[in-house]
Amino acid sequence: MFGILQMIAVFLMPILCIVFVLNTVSLALKIKKGKENIAGNTTCITITFTLIMYSLVSLMIS
Repeated sequence: MFGILQMIAVFLMPILCIVFVLNTVSLALKIKKGKENIAGNTTCITITFTLIMYSLVSLMIS
């Protein structure tokens, strides 16, 4: 039986990866332009990266 993180890994992984890449590019552009407001992008990148890694590990363990 699939757990919640395994369902995220199977069905939402492409969406999480797209969000991660787009936020990473947006953060890089903000840093390049010297903007100070990068907390939102950093938070979103951290959350999506954590979900991606944790769901991949849960798939490998089960």
